[in-house]
Amino acid sequence: MSSEKLDAIIFGATGFTGELVVENAINILKGFRWGVAGRNESKIKAVLSNIGEKVNKDLSNTTIIIADVNDKKSIELMAAKCKLLINCCGPYRIYGDVVVKACVENGTHHIDLSAEPLFIDEMFKKYNDLSQEKNAYVVSACGFDTIAAEMGVVFVEQNFGGTVNSIDMYWENSFGSKELSKPLFHFATWESGVDTFNTFKKSLQLQNEINRSIVDKLPSLKPKLWLNPFIHKTAGLSSYFLPFPQTDRALIHRAQRLQYKLEQKRPIQFESYVGFRSLLLALILPFHFLTIVLMSQWDWTRNLLLKCPKCFTLGIISHEGPTEAIRKAHNFQLTFKAKGWTSDELIGDKPNKEIVARVSGYDPFYGFASVALLLCAKTILTQNQLMLGTGGVWPACLAFEKTNLIEELQKHENGLQFKIIKS
Repeated sequence: MSSEKLDAIIFGATGFTGELVVENAINILKGFRWGVAGRNESKIKAVLSNIGEKVNKDLSNTTIIIADVNDKKSIELMAAKCKLLINCCGPYRIYGDVVVKACVENGTHHIDLSAEPLFIDEMFKKYNDLSQEKNAYVVSACGFDTIAAEMGVVFVEQNFGGTVNSIDMYWENSFGSKELSKPLFHFATWESGVDTFNTFKKSLQLQNEINRSIVDKLPSLKPKLWLNPFIHKTAGLSSYFLPFPQTDRALIHRAQRLQYKLEQKRPIQFESYVGFRSLLLALILPFHFLTIVLMSQWDWTRNLLLKCPKCFTLGIISHEGPTEAIRKAHNFQLTFKAKGWTSDELIGDKPNKEIVARVSGYDPFYGFASVALLLCAKTILTQNQLMLGTGGVWPACLAFEKTNLIEELQKHENGLQFKIIKS
């Protein structure tokens, strides 16, 4: 391999999502020098061969780097060989720290698909200062969680034409009737989720500690946006909605605190809800979810969740993961209802403007996630001069706010559509 650094390395290329990232990299990273990394060379070669056959392209000359999270030196050598590392190796709370540390110390940018709050917060606490010194960007949750929501907030603010006071976001999903009885998620996603449920309390404590360290107290914002804790409907949408502890909510709140500290910008209040097709589902599924959260708290019940994912998720999770047909039948839309003022002089009075925006797409957790991850990588490589500072551990909406990521997401078939529904 040339002594010149590769533009990007895809680490974890043999995993379920990693293979999709490699496949999409052929087009999205065209013109860049990229390679793949993992611990098993024969498996990597098999992945490259299979993908090559699928897309009718010879990938045999793709650079391969052998790296194992249990071998710190190999991770450090991998990080030193590229400008940006695309990390697909999770669960990130277990395997991610050594990779981020190596990247930051080498001045290498790092992005991942983590939606694990504790990992994201630990990386901010440990490496935000050092990453700024090393001119390295670290951006987590570059898949569906949380690009769709975070860039949706950016899109709303860019198109509001005034000052935004609050945003309520409503997430809806639709599937073909047959797909509901088949796997929708791969086991690796479930494994990360169970670990997130297990560490929820610790995560919340660290999240509050970090937020207070950024800004001890935000200004009083009026009118206040209150979270609706009950099952409810909203105008223009057919689903029944409930609040859901999504990672994007925490990162959007983090970004607002950071912008208030760094730019003295008035924070946007934000709440998010998930929709259910029927009132019965809205009544039953939260109790099922709570049962899984409680089971994740003890070792023996947590092991049961991991040993029998199909049983506890009614077939939604499997070790094989969803087929391509099932993934593509999964459509989603995020509806943003924003309120604010047409001019700064009116701030504090009753909002006099409201817009409704929508972000939509399909195959959110795998197809879109792999595309979004690669477009984030491309953005850092080509537009880092437009990003906040010269490095840092940032939420995506803060890192990519002034780039053309929204435009790039709209160009790709498995990207996103951004629309203003009402203004």
